Amino acid sequence: MEERSFATAGVALGGVALASAGLPWDAAGAGPVENVVLAGLGAAVTAAFSLRRHGLLAAGPGGLLAGVASLAVVGHAATAVGGVAAGVTSPLGVALALIGGVGGAVAAYGDARGIPDRAGAAMGAFARGLGLGFAGLVAISAWTSVAVSLWAAVVPGEIGRLQQLVVGSVALGLGTATVALVYFGATDREWSYVDVRAPDLTDAGYALAGVAILLGLQYLLTVAFGQLGITTASHSIERAARQGNHELLLWLIPTAFLVIGPGEELLYRNIVQKSFYETFSERGAVVAASVVFAIVHVLAYLSPDVGATLATLSVVFVLSLVLGVAYRRTGNLVVPIFIHGAYDAVTFGALYLELAGQTGLV
Repeated sequence: MEERSFATAGVALGGVALASAGLPWDAAGAGPVENVVLAGLGAAVTAAFSLRRHGLLAAGPGGLLAGVASLAVVGHAATAVGGVAAGVTSPLGVALALIGGVGGAVAAYGDARGIPDRAGAAMGAFARGLGLGFAGLVAISAWTSVAVSLWAAVVPGEIGRLQQLVVGSVALGLGTATVALVYFGATDREWSYVDVRAPDLTDAGYALAGVAILLGLQYLLTVAFGQLGITTASHSIERAARQGNHELLLWLIPTAFLVIGPGEELLYRNIVQKSFYETFSERGAVVAASVVFAIVHVLAYLSPDVGATLATLSVVFVLSLVLGVAYRRTGNLVVPIFIHGAYDAVTFGALYLELAGQTGLV
């Protein structure tokens, strides 16, 4: 029987490219009128892979058609990268288009070359995990819009950038919970699938060790990058806090434990990483989930300096490995939630003390 796992993965990736055309690419939130071409290219990728998946196109012509359309998606999205760095183009649609296009090109090559089905299955699993990760971003963005609107209706005056990010951190919990509910409904899973239990002494040991390791790695990598002259990008919350009103960072400290840690670990560990166990080894699942985690954080660390963004994402990847290993070893989501929350809380607290010291408040 002809192997078609790459074609199956390609259908999902073509869908990612097609969905990206439906997002506003204008940073001001204008409609995606300019993405008619991208919609056509995304539809071509999806159609070509669908025909391959059902055996209606041979590997050679099917792979060629899907590959050309995928590369065209990459080219179309690449023309907007400069606009993202300049702040006039919204990065989410561009990122999704690039992922769908590059992934589609790889899937087309694998399908045309007849690479073993196992590789196609792995790529398909990774594409689904990445899709879940970006679905979380879309859901968070939607809930943030709702929350910001409610804030504006209750609190007089214009809402600043940092206030939007603080409100967005609360919306993160709603967004990830929404994706989890949809995922459970689509896969017929119950809430018992969520690995939450009261931590025992072993869990507590992993939790405390994980926090120490994360903070230690952060320090060592910062020193190493400094010695090598490698610059890194700052998080959007840090950039906003440095522009003023840094007192709101204090609100993010409890939010790190109550919303950010639980929300991100539910999605990226209990759903994405755990779903990878069906295709990858457990260690491979940790690595693959950490790659997804780093990729979806590109929007938070995006800067005109591409090298700085990539360097920071490499740090995010390494830190995510610690969270993934803690979850794999304990099987208890409470452990990475605590590690993640404590790390973010310390980061927010340290930034607040730094900025408060500069203004003479402490």
